Amino acid sequence: MMEFTYDGMVRWGFGFYNPNHAAALFAALLPFLWAAWERFSRPVCRIPIAAATLLTFTALALTFSRTGAVVAVLELILYFGCRKCSAATLRRGAVLLVLLLFAFLVAGVLARFTLDRAVTNRLAIWQAGATLFAANPLGVGHGNSGVIVSAFLLPPRIVCRTLVNSHLTLLVEYGIFAGVLWFGFLFYALLNGFRYRAAHISLIGLAISAFSSSIFDGGILFDFREAGGLSRLNQSLSWGMLLLYLGLIVFLSLGHFHWKRAAIAASAALLLPVSLFLFSSKNTPEVIKGEFLRLPGTSASLALYDKNFSLRECASLLPDGGILPIHSAELRSDTPFPNSPHILLFGECAHFASRYPNAAVTLIAPPPHFILTDNIRQLLLKPYAENNLLELQAEAQSIPCDIWH
Repeated sequence: MMEFTYDGMVRWGFGFYNPNHAAALFAALLPFLWAAWERFSRPVCRIPIAAATLLTFTALALTFSRTGAVVAVLELILYFGCRKCSAATLRRGAVLLVLLLFAFLVAGVLARFTLDRAVTNRLAIWQAGATLFAANPLGVGHGNSGVIVSAFLLPPRIVCRTLVNSHLTLLVEYGIFAGVLWFGFLFYALLNGFRYRAAHISLIGLAISAFSSSIFDGGILFDFREAGGLSRLNQSLSWGMLLLYLGLIVFLSLGHFHWKRAAIAASAALLLPVSLFLFSSKNTPEVIKGEFLRLPGTSASLALYDKNFSLRECASLLPDGGILPIHSAELRSDTPFPNSPHILLFGECAHFASRYPNAAVTLIAPPPHFILTDNIRQLLLKPYAENNLLELQAEAQSIPCDIWH
């Protein structure tokens, strides 16, 4: 599991694998604590509420989350500053703001507010996600967004599993129809629920947190067998936050239905994904059936690779375009791969050569004891590997053999 640190200190996740997710949950709970203080005036109730508020401030500071800090301050301003309040209520809001900033100052969160790679990389990932959506408006398939943008739309130093934005990830992976529904319900709840101040502000905070982090990660939420390779506690907490988010949307949408608000929400929900077509690029791969990628170009070559190769490596041998699966084909012997006159087989996928007797096959770094078939037209070997048998076969059959770096 990845450990999140800042300036040599481990950032606290409180059961979440990502401290930013914990910060999103803590910030979402704060408005309910402030509402509880106003609702219950007896000291026996206010003492534990005050203690819970201070503990939440401390926990939020220990996550070292910049988004969490911004959301918490924004929630304070919305709760106490954007309505008619008594002088006592305004003083209470000011005291809470001072305590919150003090917690951030002591923990060192404020020092994180710099333009570092965590910020610039996000911007690059979001732009890549928008470009990918523009080429694939019906979606690229569950869990595929990060893999594709990392291989084709981002520099090699940036590798991501999601688009570090729950809203954008959902839109790119599940397509425009799911995205419009997601944004439509969210926008209507935000327009309709201002009467319930704590719930409304909590939903605003969660929506902002989801914009700057993948707090709703389908690869974790719906992997009931392995929990995304992380702990069950992390999965349970992630489900809890998602159910809180959905519950707030449903709660704030209840009551008399307002057609005007619904029309505004629907228009905004449609305009948002449509605006991403401004990022369209001809050099973006297209997803076929949620399983294969068609690279830009005129070539119809098919590349199959094993787990030791990446999409980026395979694409380097397809400069004129081609088709390749989004994920390794090594253990997918029953998958009906597309036919092609030219096949590139990487590593252990060399055994697929027999499935294409009429195609011209190029082998890249095949197993050292692989027996070359009649349809092999070129052999690319890695240096410093045990290539003696392969080289002897290639020489005997007059197959061109080169070193691939």
